[in-house]
Amino acid sequence: MWDVLSDALVSFAVGVVELFPTSPFVILDDMASSEFYEWLQMVNWFIPINTFVGILETWLSCVAVYYVYQIVFRWVKVIE
Repeated sequence: MWDVLSDALVSFAVGVVELFPTSPFVILDDMASSEFYEWLQMVNWFIPINTFVGILETWLSCVAVYYVYQIVFRWVKVIE
């Protein structure tokens, strides 16, 4: 029974991995010549999406560091 279950999980994982492209940069190269990319550049002129992504990335990093420190401090019994 465990063999069947493990074979099913392995085949599912292989199927998911095969959905990914061989390189993520291939998608970016294909996107650079698309109509969507030109539209996104025009929208980015008025709404600074790159800046928003940078701010969101910084905020998520700070939250992650906070939770890591909190877990470590709880483990060491510094806080409850």
